[in-house]
Amino acid sequence: MALKSINLTGEQKKVLFLPATNPIQIKGVAGSGKTTIAMYRAKHLLDTYSDLFREAEIMIFSYNNSLTQYIQSLLPYVIGGYQETTDVRKASNRGLKVKVSTFHKWSYSFLRSHGVFNEYAQMERSEHNLIMTNTITETRKSFQGARILNKPLNFFDEEISWIKGQMIKTLNDYLSTARIGRGTKDRVDKNDKAVIWNVYETYRLEQVSRKKIHFDDHASYCLNLIERRNIQPEFTHIVVDEAQDLNKAQIMVIKSLVKPSTNSLTIIADTAQRIYKSGFTWTEVGINVRGGRTVEFKKNYRNTKEIAQAANSLMSHDLEDDDLTAMDVDSITSHGDKPVLIYYGDAEAAKKALLERTREAKRKGGSIVVLHRYRNKLDYYAKLLEEGGIPTEVIRSDNLADFGSNTVKICTLSSVKGLEFDHVIIMELSKMIIPSPDGFGQDNDEYHVTTERKLLYTAMTRAQKSLCLFVPRAYPSMFIEEIDRQYLTVVRQA
Repeated sequence: MALKSINLTGEQKKVLFLPATNPIQIKGVAGSGKTTIAMYRAKHLLDTYSDLFREAEIMIFSYNNSLTQYIQSLLPYVIGGYQETTDVRKASNRGLKVKVSTFHKWSYSFLRSHGVFNEYAQMERSEHNLIMTNTITETRKSFQGARILNKPLNFFDEEISWIKGQMIKTLNDYLSTARIGRGTKDRVDKNDKAVIWNVYETYRLEQVSRKKIHFDDHASYCLNLIERRNIQPEFTHIVVDEAQDLNKAQIMVIKSLVKPSTNSLTIIADTAQRIYKSGFTWTEVGINVRGGRTVEFKKNYRNTKEIAQAANSLMSHDLEDDDLTAMDVDSITSHGDKPVLIYYGDAEAAKKALLERTREAKRKGGSIVVLHRYRNKLDYYAKLLEEGGIPTEVIRSDNLADFGSNTVKICTLSSVKGLEFDHVIIMELSKMIIPSPDGFGQDNDEYHVTTERKLLYTAMTRAQKSLCLFVPRAYPSMFIEEIDRQYLTVVRQA
């Protein structure tokens, strides 16, 4: 999966020569090469910008650990030397030496280096769930009959995470702030918000008493630390990949890390691939990317036309009022087989079909990934394929993936974001799995549905040559009916 020596196209190349000062935004559809452009932009800035005393300090923030590892594996292959007015390249050292990190990995290191974890400890997920469960139970004593308290734990996780991400400090602020992410019919009224705020404050008191920091607190702790100790920015340029999935507080931290002399932020985003419910505007965080400071890519360079048509037909059902970049499917010149939709009757039939499809993909050559909505099924599919004589590697946050190896990669729909593979196989597209039942804050949570639709769309558009969707006949996901059948080859497994 190594980055091939490529020539950036005209529309991609012009990003390199946008001003090296003040923010710019790159908006692009899936497959438009945004991550590649992020690396080449960083390379160009590193090669061309320096002051009298030292080279530019550049940081790339990526979406998750798997994307960070992927970018790091590609850095040695990035080539510079591009000129604005000619196709001739000047001599440039091959490779890109920059820092690459997720926000949480960086923030943990930052807080630790400044002594925060001498006084506080990082909260584990199990402890967070226990406190949250106890808090909801306690709140029921004060708000008897409040139906909002019957919502699943995931609902309160999301809402409290959103409150922290928006840096909301008081109940009045919470009541007056529109909650982007509860569907077009916001059923969380003022009374509900009063109950939720009580859950939030009770949770926070217990958290403080235990001297624990949750990952959702990292951004606010970083901002307070930077302001209180007057910590000076260290980076000349910052590139933010998949910026649409960061929240307001995280973007404000990143913004504070870039030197005022350049104020150089390269923001790369695609709202069609937003998979977390953290909507905000750049204006809210003091970032101006209007007019000529935004470049939009509509051409897809990754997918075949057949894969893009199927994915686009799914996204045509998205009703969210977003500033979406429309994919120019007609401009795609690469062709291949239609995506295959496999209906299966039971686990044994699915196992047989998966082995057949994986072996077929290996015969064709290229990289392969098997995807599932939940991480607790990854080892199951790894074992299944290994028993069939197919070497695998599970991609997750606690291990370093070897993207250059010839193993079949296995990961979640979320973790594959930003990556690309020749062959993509997506398992168990069941109505009990996607959209995830735990994510519904209300019976008809349109925003949760649209977020899950984007998650599937993102996974589908990782495929360069072939795409295969596995669907149980008895209980297919609602999204399967949204994919236009003319763009699929349907197989009914015995």
